[in-house]
Amino acid sequence: MSLFIFDMGEVILLGVRTLKQLSEYVGTDYHDIRTDYAYYDRALMDGYMSAEDYYHHLEDKYQCRITEDLFVKFFHPAVNTAMLSRIDMLRARGHRCVIGSNTFRPHWDHVKTFSEKPLDHFDALYASHIMHMSKPEKAFWRIICQSEGYDYKDTCFIDDLPENIEAAASLGISTLKYSGDDKEERAEEFFSRFL
Repeated sequence: MSLFIFDMGEVILLGVRTLKQLSEYVGTDYHDIRTDYAYYDRALMDGYMSAEDYYHHLEDKYQCRITEDLFVKFFHPAVNTAMLSRIDMLRARGHRCVIGSNTFRPHWDHVKTFSEKPLDHFDALYASHIMHMSKPEKAFWRIICQSEGYDYKDTCFIDDLPENIEAAASLGISTLKYSGDDKEERAEEFFSRFL
């Protein structure tokens, strides 16, 4: 049996990006907010900076007033039911399926309120802001595999970002890059070996 580590954004949840709406809210262009956010992304994802602290920064930089949780306000992804069905089948065959996601508290807490309950389809949940470690740091997979009791060679990782796929593959983990127009066809081929 194998361990499957699934990314959440753009694998389990589709359409997770919020920076465009954030840029409109604070009154700047997308390129500017994206450049600014890049300085804080890792601290947010690793759980060393709160969303509230980031909002205070935005208020200072853009001279705006933020009175609500913008990461929740603009976070309206679709649940990828096709992927959840595959996960259910994998678990029914005895495989272990876990979330291994770069995320932060507002999104993580909000996903728990979704009526579809996507996180209930997993055996365990590993969120970067709780682990204080995010992809593509190789320790991210080491922590999960050690906690789950699996070797890299018995582990599969599904993500949409090339840098994360490359880092996992360098450890000997089997990978599926779930992005592009042919992602569903590649997913069917990848998972068919285990079902």
